[in-house]
Amino acid sequence: MRRLIDSLCVLALFQFTVAFAQDADKGDAYAGLGARVRPAYEGADSRRVDAVPYLRLYGEHLFARTTQGLLEGGIRSNTAVGLVVGAQLAYEEGRLTDESAFLQAHEFEVIDASASLGVHAEADWKLGPMPVNALVRYRHDIDSDRGAQIDLRLTAGIFSRWRVNAGFFGQLTWSDEKATQTFFGLTPEQSSRTGLPVYGAGAGLRNAALGFVGSVDLSKHWLVLWGLNVTRLQGDASDSPIVQQRTNWFANGGIAYRF
Repeated sequence: MRRLIDSLCVLALFQFTVAFAQDADKGDAYAGLGARVRPAYEGADSRRVDAVPYLRLYGEHLFARTTQGLLEGGIRSNTAVGLVVGAQLAYEEGRLTDESAFLQAHEFEVIDASASLGVHAEADWKLGPMPVNALVRYRHDIDSDRGAQIDLRLTAGIFSRWRVNAGFFGQLTWSDEKATQTFFGLTPEQSSRTGLPVYGAGAGLRNAALGFVGSVDLSKHWLVLWGLNVTRLQGDASDSPIVQQRTNWFANGGIAYRF
């Protein structure tokens, strides 16, 4: 776990250096820190507060960012048809037993944070004055037993005035059987220990999210970043005995330095 965190920090710092060669048409580069209110785990009815990074760093081909819902970095390139394609290393959150009274009461094991490797494709265009971004991303956990996921994300800028910017996004995430089972299934051994029924979670749509993101310019170099979204579990994930609440909300806010 410690090695994983160190590796991701090194990746972020490396991308930070590269960002000074950022292309002008890719917008502002920034790095910052904020706080996030989140469910104790997907499907929990209790919440926790933790620290989160803010990154938007692009070099000629290298990048590091949190703007697409994950802490990720890697390599990307433009294609002749207007798509940007790339490969990424991303941080994948785990599940801590001591953050939830329900998990503690049922003696669930900790699921450590991990990382995923994958590929993505995205495109930018405008609908009238409104900028739109579409992203398709495949990510496979470095632990093969934890499976793979696919994200489809659409973001649109809806307001930009008086130093205030805001956007709206929607995202669908599909999981294969291994990924869904890791977080929502219960094996016979887990059932015996927790007292909950055996549950086999299969592949399919895992969750759907809708939300808002935005920024407020404080000065030439400083800006406030914020986000608010609601996520609803779907399919086998939503029917798991571990799920106390199918709909969860997230909120974050912080400050970043713009280069």
